[in-house]
Amino acid sequence: MRRENEFRYLKLANILREQILSGFIKPGEFLMSENELCKYYGMSRTSVRKSLEQLLQEGLIVKKVGQGTIVSNDVVPNPTQNKVLRIFAISPSHFHDIGMPIIVEEFQKENPNVEVKFLPLAASDYWDSVDTSKELGLQPDLLYIYDRPYALIEDFQQFADMEVPSGEDFAPLYPRLLNAFSPEGRLKAMPVTFSTVFLAYNPELFRQYGVPEPTESWTKEDFLRTAKRLTMDTNGDGIPDIYGLSLPISLSRWPVIALQNGINFKAPDLGLLTGTFRFLHELLYIHRVALLSPRDVLNSEAFIRGKAAMVLTTSIEIAGWANQEMRFAPKVAPLPFGDRKDTMLIANSFMIPRDSSEPELARQFVQKAIQPAVQEKISRNTEFISVLPSVNEAIRSPALLKSLHIHRDVIANSYFSHELFRDVNLFDEMEAEMFLYWAGLYSADEIARHMQRILSGQAD
Repeated sequence: MRRENEFRYLKLANILREQILSGFIKPGEFLMSENELCKYYGMSRTSVRKSLEQLLQEGLIVKKVGQGTIVSNDVVPNPTQNKVLRIFAISPSHFHDIGMPIIVEEFQKENPNVEVKFLPLAASDYWDSVDTSKELGLQPDLLYIYDRPYALIEDFQQFADMEVPSGEDFAPLYPRLLNAFSPEGRLKAMPVTFSTVFLAYNPELFRQYGVPEPTESWTKEDFLRTAKRLTMDTNGDGIPDIYGLSLPISLSRWPVIALQNGINFKAPDLGLLTGTFRFLHELLYIHRVALLSPRDVLNSEAFIRGKAAMVLTTSIEIAGWANQEMRFAPKVAPLPFGDRKDTMLIANSFMIPRDSSEPELARQFVQKAIQPAVQEKISRNTEFISVLPSVNEAIRSPALLKSLHIHRDVIANSYFSHELFRDVNLFDEMEAEMFLYWAGLYSADEIARHMQRILSGQAD
């Protein structure tokens, strides 16, 4: 975590340094306040202050007591003579940190006189930050987002139609992905990587405690028996310090269990909702085999540290674990929670604003990102799943693809959150309503009634 914080403050220092030296923020002009920088870039006050301290030491800024921070009048801007492709990137993002450098490297081989510059924007205020940047005169040529901010878009006319390239240098993308980002049949966002939500496990814990690894045909009962055997008190203090499952409370994870039990979130059946919530409570408070993972934690610390044997996760999340000091390589197990083989999807995508100043360069960058050679390079060197079936089938076994729920037509039973729920603006209300349930203070029957009311759009 300390290394990640250092990386974040250095990244902000680099962004501000580039804006100063390029002349975007001119000598004598004020920077945003510390509060504004925290919100705009989604960083802590500590990271922002360390970034500013770095620039102060370099002589690029001057702090004026009671007024703020200005660019030093001694700075001589040196605007680049190259073309610039400016990408507004949602942050934090594992793919941006790990996969994007590969795309930039391949793009610049054919465009050596183009500088690719990223402006990371906090996920929580992404669209507000985009608007603020435009008001300040900083125009994006390309947007890098994931599916939840995409679902908040009300006017798709402000984005250019994306072209699905064809020819011998390209391969077909998953139709399921293209359809999800094609309002009224017009592709508005080009996926560059995606993932289903699946069950990962720690094979070392299974071997250490003599528990058989999951099989292709294991059931919910098998899962529960396994979770019980892998929940234990190893230090003798009377409190379990290893759990069978790390259970994320995020709406991008636990609904998978509901989907596998046949729940339609647009018209939820009360009995099925109650059964799902009862099962989750049993895992947490009756059998005590599951440990809750906070919504705002990008990765499961318990799983990474070997304190949970299984976790609901994604390939994008696992790719980010490469920066952690893990002592095992996670494996993937089939989801065993119900009769249906449904799961959820997430994706990272590109969008081109209609007012992009470099639309052709933006299109070239997107097309380079989905070329088979580039997709294969990313997938072979990281845990990211390609948006091209041909690449995944070339580098992953059929058994793994089946466990990931992307084998052949199985992906058709996978859904993005904006497809599952009638209104993604309900997410905050749903998560707030479930707080007492996760704490064990709402019964399964109570939360099922509350959630049915919210999901069905019924008034209090």
